[in-house]
Amino acid sequence: MHIHIRTLIPEDEIALAFLANNRSIYDNVRDIFPHPYTLDHARAWIDYGRSQPTLNAAITVDNCFAGCVGLIPGTDIHRVSAEIGYWLGEPFWGKGVMTTALDLWIQQIWQTFPEVHRLWAGVFAFNTASMRVLEKVGFEKEAVLKQAMIKNQVVVDEHLYSLRRS
Repeated sequence: MHIHIRTLIPEDEIALAFLANNRSIYDNVRDIFPHPYTLDHARAWIDYGRSQPTLNAAITVDNCFAGCVGLIPGTDIHRVSAEIGYWLGEPFWGKGVMTTALDLWIQQIWQTFPEVHRLWAGVFAFNTASMRVLEKVGFEKEAVLKQAMIKNQVVVDEHLYSLRRS
């Protein structure tokens, strides 16, 4: 199994729309991620990703689109930090794909953004799989922010993880 991070391409739109149109994925990402997820959403995301290839990318498995990774750089006094985000299509779950993809993405971030010293991710309290992935690639839990997030009309804790450049 060959896992790679690459720029989003127009040919990803069908797989992106199909994989992203999954309630289980929607339940674990920000509300800005639409559900249902349509071809129009996929086209818009690909266009956005192609305009910022260092901030948004595709995960591929054996050259097939499998999910996305992203980066939100901090600003002003937080410009040395950046938030990472990611999602993976359900057919690829439980196979170590996200761990490898996230490791590749982190390496790419360190090379592309020398000014970034700290990566962080906020995780819904119920998303233990995401917490495990972060821990596998070296992130440490920094805090639990009580009742800091809302998803599907339920207020939940946010688990904050970080990784510092070594």
